[in-house]
Amino acid sequence: MWVLKFHGETLYVNHVDCQLPWSTKETPDNSHTKGSIKVKECLLTINDANEATISNLTLTAKFRLRNQKLGIVRIMAPYGSAMHKALLANEYKHAPIKTIRGACSSSFIVCDLLSKNEVLLAKIKYDDWRELKPNEGYYQDYDNFKNDIPVDYGHPSTPYEYS
Repeated sequence: MWVLKFHGETLYVNHVDCQLPWSTKETPDNSHTKGSIKVKECLLTINDANEATISNLTLTAKFRLRNQKLGIVRIMAPYGSAMHKALLANEYKHAPIKTIRGACSSSFIVCDLLSKNEVLLAKIKYDDWRELKPNEGYYQDYDNFKNDIPVDYGHPSTPYEYS
């Protein structure tokens, strides 16, 4: 078991893979630990097996982290759903809407809700959407594709409607 501290948050992981240079800091007066390893400008990702990877902080990741601090939430909803219609009617401030078209004429939309307060109101009013997490493929695809997002049928985060 390893202990990681990032921005005041303590995380416990089974394994750590650091892909960046690091430095040490001795703390002989600390009763809990005698030293630490410091890594700057890094991105921490933890997989489902509770294994941490410390890698380079890309520009895309910096924007994502900034957006999280600002309360911007990336969502996914069925195409034509009540939430989709509310977004088209500009009921909530949002980023551009991108569409995922799949098999059996099923489609979904992905976009960012730009106001933390409006996210709360949308959760109360509509139940036909969900928040995407940064480790999901469609979350990342939103940043990587300029227009509609192609479907990856082999990816575990592909909505069940596609299978």
